[in-house]
Amino acid sequence: MRVGARIITAVMVGVALYHFYIALTGVPEPMVVRPLHVSALLFLGFLVLPFRAKPLADEGETSEWHVPHWTGWVLAVLGLVSAFYIINDYDRIVYRLVYLDPLEPADWVVGLLTLALVIELARRVVGLILPVIILAFALFTLFGNYLPAMLRHQGTDAEKLLDHVFLTTTGLYGSLASLSLSIVFMFIAFGAFLQAAGGDRLLSQIIVAMTRGRKGGPGKASVVASVLFGALTGSGAANVYATGAVTIPLMKRAGYRREFAAATEACASQLGQLLPPVMGAAAFIVAEFSRVSYAYVAVAALIPSFFYVMALYLAVHIESTKAGIGVYEPEGEKVDIRTVLSRFGHLALPLVILVVLLVLRYTPYFAATVATLSVIPISWLRKETRMGFQALITAITSTMYRVVCIGIVLVCAGIGVAILEMTGVPYQVTGLLVSLSGGHLLPALLIVGGMTIILGFGMPVTGAFLIASLFGASALMQFGLEPFVAYMIIFLFALTANITPPVCVATFAAASIANCSFMRAGMRGLRLGMPAYVIPIIIAYNPTLLNITEHGFWFGLQVLVSTTVAVVGLVVLMSDWLIHRLNMLQRGLLLASLLAIVMPSLLTDILAALAVGIVLFWQWLDARRAHVPTPNA
Repeated sequence: MRVGARIITAVMVGVALYHFYIALTGVPEPMVVRPLHVSALLFLGFLVLPFRAKPLADEGETSEWHVPHWTGWVLAVLGLVSAFYIINDYDRIVYRLVYLDPLEPADWVVGLLTLALVIELARRVVGLILPVIILAFALFTLFGNYLPAMLRHQGTDAEKLLDHVFLTTTGLYGSLASLSLSIVFMFIAFGAFLQAAGGDRLLSQIIVAMTRGRKGGPGKASVVASVLFGALTGSGAANVYATGAVTIPLMKRAGYRREFAAATEACASQLGQLLPPVMGAAAFIVAEFSRVSYAYVAVAALIPSFFYVMALYLAVHIESTKAGIGVYEPEGEKVDIRTVLSRFGHLALPLVILVVLLVLRYTPYFAATVATLSVIPISWLRKETRMGFQALITAITSTMYRVVCIGIVLVCAGIGVAILEMTGVPYQVTGLLVSLSGGHLLPALLIVGGMTIILGFGMPVTGAFLIASLFGASALMQFGLEPFVAYMIIFLFALTANITPPVCVATFAAASIANCSFMRAGMRGLRLGMPAYVIPIIIAYNPTLLNITEHGFWFGLQVLVSTTVAVVGLVVLMSDWLIHRLNMLQRGLLLASLLAIVMPSLLTDILAALAVGIVLFWQWLDARRAHVPTPNA
């Protein structure tokens, strides 16, 4: 390992140990720990992310870093200035009268330098989209009194803006920075430590064993494996590279088309971020904004994530039938579930610890800390999973790389939130969105969903959610939706951005592995992931889907059945196939059944179920007449 790489690894280990230390002993004052965390992100970010970094790339699986350019070292050192400055002048900064006491020259220099470094590092992580949005917000805030009447506001002077963003616990060092250094760090560490101990092998081998002997087994294994891996990594594109290298070639050998294999992997990896425990870090922000516990968010996400997995699994089964793919038996050693559990089953214990502590109402931060640290002794229960020194280093460097990428997006978005807070513009935009929708919920959902997806092009789920929620959440609340439901809907829409053409980063990563057309894979992924676009709309009309027992057992059962009917009908319609190709009347019946989504009632649910049932019976009857054997599930 080169000297530069050793220094980077040593700093990563030091920063990670500090985060574990404060988790165990108590978090210091906000204007001490948050500047330290942001400076650590800046220092490491400029060392591990080159000037022309690939947005959303994940190099965190190795401790062999590139050799930073000398400018990287300079910027990294400059990133430490703000923490030293604030801690050195702590009493003046903390006890000064905000907006009244004038800024000192050093405040201007250090503040503008730190903001510039954060924006530049965000550019290296996610590209130009987020930095441009933040700069547009700043110009909008400073020169609002010169804008047209519809967007005009009184404007803010530069000194007050810098004071608000840099020297208070609202902007740069606000609640999102706190979230990054505590819950986000610890849950990412949990996933990385579990991976380093061999948790990925436990999941992959169980899934292969469960799908062996089934029609289209490699495709179904890809769905379940990628969703579960996505739940651990919290990153769609990174997960594609981690699991797609195995699942995509396996699907191709089994007989799936390249585009379909790439689309399946991309959709499963991206939508896996809805599944606890990591959930792409956005779940913690949903909890923060809507004032509910993380456990509540995680439980609420279970039903939508089940329908996502069910839809993908069914789509793969239909494609297997359509392409004539039978039972595929890969070469090599046969995997038996009992053998897998005897070798790796103990690695499920940290997950059990995490869930038990959350159920016992311990904070997510404490639960994740205990569960993460428990991985090390538990890994020593079997020789082949024991975490040695190198495995620990891999887990820590992987953790820190992901924390840098997600943390800097959170911090940058926090700046944007703080800037707009000073103008009152989010409320103006809310009124505009309600006006454009004509006072109807469905157009409002389509506008907010479209805005969220466009903002999410090329950005992590977290960034897209943060920016879209500034305007969209309050607009949806105007239609009577509870804050938690509104934020969850935006979160679900943000998940689809990276599988939506033309800028579908997760699909692009999968297409590069499958060696197929990026746009063809993107369009196939759009059809494959269509339930992911529709489920947020279902939730808006039936919020019970997020809390299935809220209105009693029978109503919850009705919502589950009606949603199942809608998802099955949509998957069949998008596949244009069930036992054989659909005819025009069958397509019309399935399309009509989807109207129950926006007109929920017992009558429409029954009519929708009848329409889907007629299509299923019709297909079965045609197959019987033509002597076509029906497939086994």
